Amino acid sequence: MLTAIVLTASCGSSTSPPPEPVPTSTQPTTGHGAYASCLAENGVSTPPVGPGTPPGVDEQVWAKAQQACADEAPGPPA
Repeated sequence: MLTAIVLTASCGSSTSPPPEPVPTSTQPTTGHGAYASCLAENGVSTPPVGPGTPPGVDEQVWAKAQQACADEAPGPPA
């Protein structure tokens, strides 16, 4: 009986290598994430919280970013 316990313990303690990490993208390609990424690439790191220029963002920078990211903006197509 002692042999059975030792064999069971040694079988249960085997370790397998950890699973390999799944690659993830830091740049969303669709939806709100893509729009936010595009805005950040164009100098707007503060997300818009409503109509108008986000707080702390220059109006000209905001206008250029909106134009550059129009294809990524969420909502119905224009």
